[in-house]
Amino acid sequence: MHHLVISDKLVKLIESNADTIVKRWIDRLLSDPTTSTFSKHHLDYITNKANQLLKNLGQWISYDTTVEDIKKRYTEEGIDLFKMGIPLCEVLRSMFVLRRIMWLFVVNESLTDSVLELQQLKELSDRVILFFDRAQYYFIKSYMDAMEKKMQKLWKLSKNDTENIFFTETFYNK
Repeated sequence: MHHLVISDKLVKLIESNADTIVKRWIDRLLSDPTTSTFSKHHLDYITNKANQLLKNLGQWISYDTTVEDIKKRYTEEGIDLFKMGIPLCEVLRSMFVLRRIMWLFVVNESLTDSVLELQQLKELSDRVILFFDRAQYYFIKSYMDAMEKKMQKLWKLSKNDTENIFFTETFYNK
C-alpha cells in the first residue's frame, strides 16, 4: 500500500537527477582525503550502488519498505566493501557525503517560498535520515561481522576471543 506523501515531488527530483548527484559524489570521494581508499578501481561498484539507491529513492524511503528490505541490501554491501578493503570510517564518510550532496542538490534546485514547500523539505529530510540511519546500522554490523570472521580465520581466534573485541553477543544478536 503506497502512502501519498507531500515530499514525493522532491523524491522525483532526486530520482530524475540521480546521475548528476552521483557524479558530484564520486568527484568528492576521489578528491577528499578522508575517503582516499576509494579509487577508480571501486568506481563501477559504488557508482552502480549509489545510482540504484537514488533512482529508486522513493521505494527505499517509502513507509512500505521494511527494515528487513534495508537490512538485506546493506548487509550485502557491508560485506562487499569490507572485502574490497575500504576502511569502515571511509565507508561511513562516503554515506554521509552522499546524503549531504543529495540534500544540497534538493535545497538548491527546489523552491522553498511557502510553508508547504518547507514542510516538503522537512518531511523528505526526516524520511532520508531514518533510511540512512537504518542502512548504516546494518552496514556497520555486517562489516564488523566480516571483520570478526576474518580475524578468527587469520589468527585462529575463537568466538570467545573475538567477543572481547566485537561484543557480538549484545542486543542485536538476541
